[in-house]
Parts: sequence; structure tokens; C-alpha cells
Amino acid sequence: MRLQVKQEDIDFAKKQITEFEKTDAGSWRYKGVEAWRGIVCEMLTAKWLAEQYTVTHDAKGLDTSGVADDYDLIIGSKKVEIKSATKNYFKKIMPKIHDINDKPKDIYVGAKYDETVEPNCIDILGYLTRDDIREYPIDKNMGASYYDVPISAFKPITKEIFE
Repeated sequence: MRLQVKQEDIDFAKKQITEFEKTDAGSWRYKGVEAWRGIVCEMLTAKWLAEQYTVTHDAKGLDTSGVADDYDLIIGSKKVEIKSATKNYFKKIMPKIHDINDKPKDIYVGAKYDETVEPNCIDILGYLTRDDIREYPIDKNMGASYYDVPISAFKPITKEIFE
């Protein structure tokens, strides 16, 4: 599924980053990472999911309260986390080991930001379960350990996964 990015989506995401950077958790940022693209992926993917399925808890983007959330949204009784690749040429999604092991979700939905087209778009890649992700090798990037999950690993989203 391909969704068009609007300027208001970018503005919302960049505002969230600015607010997040004022918190303790957001006081450090990776240099050169356009994190706002991840928020755009999350919000547009969550909106699309809400149009397809019964969402019982909506996504809100970055949390600026200082309290880490347990999920991005809930569909039925399933905790859903949206993971994204923030550049079109990225071939993998790298969920942090700590998040997968210590803060497990039921469903992980992948999305990818495509900045090579105008207007920009996001592609919803599909889903994986926590057990699926834990099958992939571990790597390190910018000092953090990640599961090295290829974009091609994501499976088509069906209503059955949320039941």
C-alpha cells in the first residue's frame, strides 16, 4: 500500500520532534537522522490501519510526557508497533533488541518513507510478529543493538492477524 505524504504530515512530525527534544529522553539525537520521517510513517500507517480495522487505541506519534508508551496503537486486543525505514534506499528495518525483548508487542507493522518521488510517499510493507523478528541476526548501529530485519521479510497484512 502506498500513501501520499502531505506537507501537514511533515509539519506535524517536525513539531513533535522539536517538542520531544525538550524532554530528557529527547535531549540526545543521532546526528543526520531524519526522525520526523519515522513519525510520518507511523501516523500515516496508523491512519490507514484505522480505516481498515477496528482500532481501540489511536496512535499519537512521539510521546513528550517522558513516559515510554507500551504500543503505537491497539487493534482488537493486539498491541501494534509501527517500525519504519526513513529512506527509500534502506533495505532493512532495525528494531532495538531492548524494545523487542523487554517491551513486546503482538504485531509489528513495517513502513518505508520514499523521498525520491514528489510528493513524497510511504509504503506500508506488511507485518511481523515478535517471534518472527527474533529469528533475525543481531547487529549494532550507532551504539545500539538491533535485529537486522530485511524489508522483504514483511508479510501481507490481513484481518486475521488482529483477531
